[in-house]
Formats: sequence, C-alpha cells, structure tokens
Amino acid sequence: MVDDIDGTTLAQRIILCCLADLSTEGATPANSAEIRELATDRLEKTDTDAAGHLTEADVMRALNTLVESEFVEESSPDSHSPVGKGRLEYSLTSHPEAVRSALRSDERIAPLLE
Repeated sequence: MVDDIDGTTLAQRIILCCLADLSTEGATPANSAEIRELATDRLEKTDTDAAGHLTEADVMRALNTLVESEFVEESSPDSHSPVGKGRLEYSLTSHPEAVRSALRSDERIAPLLE
C-alpha cells in the first residue's frame, strides 16, 4: 500500500506522518482531534510553510480519503462520551517506518520527519 503514496495530497501526507509518529509512540488508534493537534504542533515548530495549517475539515477529508485508499483503518472507540457517542479512531495499515521511508522523498514533508 505504501507504494501508492505518490497519489496522496500534502494534507494526507502530513496526516500519515503524524499517524506514523503516534503509532511509534504506541498512541494509536488516535482520534481526529489528537491527530490534528500533533499536525498543528509539528507545522508550527517546522520552518515549512508548504502547508500552513490544517483545519478540522482538512484533517477529516484527509482521513476519509486515506481510509478509502486503505492507508489508514478506522475503528470505533471502546469508550463513549456521556451522550453515547465516541469519536472514530484511526491507525496505519502499514508499518510506521515504511510510511516514513515513502514520505522522505517529499521535500515538503521531510522536515516533519526529523
């Protein structure tokens, strides 16, 4: 699946990078808010203006497309909020290092991988 990474958008690549990091830290599956928080943090700390910032809608669109493309799998959380709803959670379908390796060739993403 990682071989098809060339067809992904910049936002999708940023999300994949964040999921690779979260996966390595044992923090997946992660919900969209956690992924967006990490992406925002990484983009602010990196001297790259290639992406600017990602809105919640950008993150959700990227995640939905990545799920459809089978880069990411979606799951329901074990716990629910007081109103009975839980945020969907996401994790990579490939090994995190394979994802990082595939992303390294993109100079826009490389600073996020360091």
